[in-house]
Amino acid sequence: MMVIATKTKVEQKTVKAFDVDIAWINEEAKLRGCVAAEVIHDLCEQARRQRYLQDLSESFDALSQQPELMAALRAENEDWDATLSDGLNDAT
Repeated sequence: MMVIATKTKVEQKTVKAFDVDIAWINEEAKLRGCVAAEVIHDLCEQARRQRYLQDLSESFDALSQQPELMAALRAENEDWDATLSDGLNDAT
């Protein structure tokens, strides 16, 4: 998955990295036809999304260990599911 950073004016800073990583980033930028900053931005976005999904999974796992809270969540989901058949989706 590749996300290209939007072309807005964003201040760029110099960061330190290992030579092998700099070489890979530059090679990847050349293959994509973009600048190294966009590759780094894409990698950061992927890491953010991965962290979000990991945190969400861990939260759900913790919730599933608490039967009372899990029952409350299921009950709320059932209430929301009932709204799908209330006929209001045709309302203007």
